[in-house]
Amino acid sequence: MGEINVGVTSGAPSTGTVVPTGRLLFLSPDQLRPNPGNPRLLFDEQPLLDLKENIKTHGVLVPITVYPVPAQPDKYAILDGERRYRCCRELQDEGHDVRIPANVVEPPSTVAGMLWMFNIHNYRQPWELMPTALSLGFLIKELGETDDRKLAALTGLDDKQVQRCLTLLAYPPQYQKLSLDADPTARIPSNFWIELDPVLNLCEKHLPDLVARLGRDGIIDRLIEKYRRKRIASVIHFRRILEAYEVAETARENVLSRLAEFIEEPALETRAAFDEFIAESRRVQSALSACSTFLDQVAKAKLGNVVDERDALIAALRQVRLVADELLDRLIQTQEPPAEQVEDDE
Repeated sequence: MGEINVGVTSGAPSTGTVVPTGRLLFLSPDQLRPNPGNPRLLFDEQPLLDLKENIKTHGVLVPITVYPVPAQPDKYAILDGERRYRCCRELQDEGHDVRIPANVVEPPSTVAGMLWMFNIHNYRQPWELMPTALSLGFLIKELGETDDRKLAALTGLDDKQVQRCLTLLAYPPQYQKLSLDADPTARIPSNFWIELDPVLNLCEKHLPDLVARLGRDGIIDRLIEKYRRKRIASVIHFRRILEAYEVAETARENVLSRLAEFIEEPALETRAAFDEFIAESRRVQSALSACSTFLDQVAKAKLGNVVDERDALIAALRQVRLVADELLDRLIQTQEPPAEQVEDDE
């Protein structure tokens, strides 16, 4: 295992490295300490129970990564593998003799350790989005780096993930904490805030009187309550509000009036409030017909060997592809996202 560079980017502050010492030890849970800088803040019970049962049967198959704790001989802090450690600690409490294989690295700086954890989890199932965002906020503060692309390069996140994290960081702490609830049934999913953000922007731009009276936080509180009461059945239903505003070109004042009513009336459900403005089925059928017509006409034209106006045709087809790709991305994102996963591969 060679040196792992965790992010010295041209023009960015030096972040250091995590350097293995070449040791593989077998440690007891009593010798280990959770890392206080671990960006993973959520450890849901059922995935831990599944992992614990696997470890009970087969042992820890993949070594964790640790570093010596300064001034505490024979103690090690965890860089990677806290879930495995938690399971082993419980098994030890239940009377099992547990030894955990551990790769030892030199103690990293706080920033280097966090960047190492960011990058290694990109090769596994990622952390939930809110803990990721809070950790990114720490790095922004420590490194003084605000460029989206440099942050993506440092952490291994893609540009869209960085943007989503920045959106979450713009919410006040009391709302961020709602996505860190230890009880997954009570936790507000991080996607709630992502989908809510453009609705809040719509309110601030077009409903200034409502915002002045309730405040941004007051609007958020009402929509949280609606979500908890299932009046917003899915976080992606926020998109119905935006779609209604977008398609109702001659009735936008009516949509805005309905939005104000929706915010203030606890019982009013998203679909009941906005579906009348959307007429989704009719528009989808129209789009399907347009796609079919386009494909038929292009096939009949036999354009593969065209010479005249070739450049104009290429430009037009590229524009078609761009519009199609953007629409595909949006449609794929409107599918109900799966529950956010927090498991590591064992």
